[in-house]
Amino acid sequence: MLRRSLPTVVPWLALLGASSAAFAVLRANAGLESRFTWASVDGHFWVVSAAALTCAVLAVAASIAAQRARNARVLMLALAFLSMAGFFSVHGLATPGIIVDAARSTYGGASSGYFASPGGTPVPAAWLFNFTGLSGRLAVTAATLFLAASAVQWSPVVEAAIVRGRHAILGGLVLVIALYGAVGLQRPEIVPAWLAGTAWVSWTTMAVVVVLGAWAAARYISGYRRSGLAMYGAVALGAILLVQAQFSMQYGAIWQGTFWLYHFQLLAGFTAILWGVVVEYARGRTVQSFAALTVSDALDQLQAGYTEPIVALAKALEARDGYTIGHGERVAAMSVLIGQELRLPASALRSLAAGALLHDVGKIGIPDAILHKAGRLTDEEFGVIREHPGRGHEILRFIYSQQEEALVIRHHHEKWDGSGYPDGLAGEAIPLGARIAAVADVYDALRSNRSYRQPMTPAEAAEVIRQGTAQHFDPRCVEAFLAVAPQWDTRYAAAHVPYAERREVGA
Repeated sequence: MLRRSLPTVVPWLALLGASSAAFAVLRANAGLESRFTWASVDGHFWVVSAAALTCAVLAVAASIAAQRARNARVLMLALAFLSMAGFFSVHGLATPGIIVDAARSTYGGASSGYFASPGGTPVPAAWLFNFTGLSGRLAVTAATLFLAASAVQWSPVVEAAIVRGRHAILGGLVLVIALYGAVGLQRPEIVPAWLAGTAWVSWTTMAVVVVLGAWAAARYISGYRRSGLAMYGAVALGAILLVQAQFSMQYGAIWQGTFWLYHFQLLAGFTAILWGVVVEYARGRTVQSFAALTVSDALDQLQAGYTEPIVALAKALEARDGYTIGHGERVAAMSVLIGQELRLPASALRSLAAGALLHDVGKIGIPDAILHKAGRLTDEEFGVIREHPGRGHEILRFIYSQQEEALVIRHHHEKWDGSGYPDGLAGEAIPLGARIAAVADVYDALRSNRSYRQPMTPAEAAEVIRQGTAQHFDPRCVEAFLAVAPQWDTRYAAAHVPYAERREVGA
């Protein structure tokens, strides 16, 4: 498939729906929740350990990606996974009966009892409960803070500072977690009761997790809808389940249904992210996929979502065609900017970007003598060139069928007044994506160098587009183009973009 589809939305929504429904049912029926009581110290330890181990694997993968990509936001992702793995591991180890020997078989009502610390010192149960509860709350809060930080567009100065100190930052967090666990397990009395259990602390941490977690989820959902990359959706799912787990933690009674639900929500959320990593690892794109998660610009997200066949076809076309270097990429970028100005939804932008990138793919079948000819073409030669939209549609029709990408490829040379080709469509009978790509295609051609003319200036090329309104171009598309042309020129017509025609050796 050339289109990167969104096939995992339904199971993800089913998981979120089941999690939400379970919380609602348990909260609405106290009797039902109490029947789900499971006072198992070992069960708690192993569920927590499974979630912590999953996060540890993610932390290692993201840390490696952060070192290789030298990207501050990938580092923030690594810190999110690391903080969850570390603090949640301490939460599990602090379970009475694991490292600290329990004086009772359960700790659900043991607030007046004592436990033996690793050194043999009697420890009041309330102290240990404070430390265990605080560790769980720290894990969720710290993970959410770093996850939200990974969705922030840092300034270049801050980005550079974070990248320079990435080793110290990672090492520092590991040291903090290790000291916290070592001291807390030996001296749980250092955790004051107000920090672990007062209402204002619990409601403050809940507000932080809900607000920042929801914001991070929204950012990653937006990236997923634009790019179709599984990692975007997986991280968004993990962020939502973090928020849900915070609700379950806030309202859960120890050992009862909601208490267990929050542990399983965390395990499910980070397992979903691990699944996304595994999918990208199988494609050989682990580091690239982590780096792609940090992209916030809509154009970059769309480009990150190009599938391997799209990229391969685009490279083959550029190698084969005598046209301007990077033409397809620039037409795709301009088309997306116009589409955004016209308020097209993310799914339509994805289709438009892919179709515009490959709009000239039919030129692969045109003879070299015509394709690489220096100077103007004869009428007969131009007739062969006019076949490329139909050829392109034919090449990809079994994949795209009547989807938007194929329509952009076939109809990007149609004209608003019906004088275009290959089908002579007019007005709104021309698919909107093709009308948009037509404007972008002509503008980039005018701005590009040719053997028979120099490139036009932005003002000259824009004037040609304006004069073609209601004849060659859809008036709405021209209006949108004029609004975004300065943005496109700033980004794509910079000195590093070579506006030079590719020429055959010896031509």
